[in-house]
Amino acid sequence: MNSKEAIDERYLLGQLADGDLAAFRLLYDNYHNKVFFYILRFTGSRQLAEDILQEVFIKVWVGRDKMKDIRSFDAWLFTLAKYKIINGFKRLSLEHTVIAEIAGNMEEPVDATTQVVDYNEIKRALQTAIEQLPPQQKIVYRLRREQGLKNDEIASKLNISPLTVKKHIAQASQAIRILLAKQTSIPVSLLVIFLKIF
Repeated sequence: MNSKEAIDERYLLGQLADGDLAAFRLLYDNYHNKVFFYILRFTGSRQLAEDILQEVFIKVWVGRDKMKDIRSFDAWLFTLAKYKIINGFKRLSLEHTVIAEIAGNMEEPVDATTQVVDYNEIKRALQTAIEQLPPQQKIVYRLRREQGLKNDEIASKLNISPLTVKKHIAQASQAIRILLAKQTSIPVSLLVIFLKIF
């Protein structure tokens, strides 16, 4: 990257930090192909690469207020992509563990399609349980589990203390486990594994 491009990128990052959607779009257009093929090289799956790419740029937008502090957006972006790839593989591994546990807890053998249907039913039950949480717990839980924000980031975003965030996450997780146990017939040990995915 030459000095003019570096200056332009710093300008775009400053604009992005101020919430400029056009600056975000320019950065996305400049990087999305490179990041996509970087992810694809590791995953070997276009669908997984597209999912991870989306997560990467969601993280860019959600954390836009910190973009002024980034010295090398290129290096930062590819490091973020690397961590998202690792998390993606962990998530797939946990999903396979959940499906294997479901199959292991059934009295009769079931085919792969049935296992996936059961897994999807649990996912739907989880979303229903999340919707039943008190409003603040729901917001905190989603910021943590769906957007991957850290406790201090959530605290800053919601103008509450990190201790309050930790308390909300613990209460939400417990409430979700109870609600899932009522809505499904799977054991608590399996629910704990499942909740690690989300």
